[in-house]
Amino acid sequence: MKRVLMLASVASMIDQFNMPNIALLQKLGYQVDVACNFIEGNTCSDARVAELKQKLQDMHVHCYQIDFARNIKHMGQNMRALRQVEGLMKQNGYAFCHCHSPIGGVVARIAGHRTKMKVIYTAHGFHFYQGAPLVNWLVYYPVEKVLSRWTDVLITINHEDYRRAEKFRYKKQGKAELIPGVGVDLQLFTPMGNNQGDNEKRDILRRAWGIPEHAFHIVSAG
Repeated sequence: MKRVLMLASVASMIDQFNMPNIALLQKLGYQVDVACNFIEGNTCSDARVAELKQKLQDMHVHCYQIDFARNIKHMGQNMRALRQVEGLMKQNGYAFCHCHSPIGGVVARIAGHRTKMKVIYTAHGFHFYQGAPLVNWLVYYPVEKVLSRWTDVLITINHEDYRRAEKFRYKKQGKAELIPGVGVDLQLFTPMGNNQGDNEKRDILRRAWGIPEHAFHIVSAG
């Protein structure tokens, strides 16, 4: 069974965004390993991280602690993380690594280059974008442009990032991909038409939710 590495700087990125990806890879026949910082920097509680680790273990996923620092200024800690990831790649000989988060993406692609491993990077929104602070462009844009040369696939989730990523240079046969993941389909929220079927559906829903006939109704989902 081929092994793949799912990597992010923190465990909360795995919990919030990548559990379906792990399940999909397993369905495709891969053994999945997860590498991230389970101890520091998470946006969820320690109890939630413990639940995540248990769930991953129940799914027969191997978990590895990597000492990532979320702050780009903590170079020493992230250099240690680079050595840990590089050692993991050499030890387990993954078919590829799928990495997330800016720091995780940097570390994984450097380690992947050194170990000649294929790397997929999902950018959950570049830090450089129209209207972003100048410092973001000065720091993150050059790094991403250089590291694209060590990237097999760069997945973007919005059109602005995709248009910019298309201009980067990738490894041989490498490329940028767009998987739209931001925003909503406005056509789903246009006012219903005047046909009888639409009006009946509206009336049924209003009665079910206790909304007065002529009340203006807004739904906010978060």
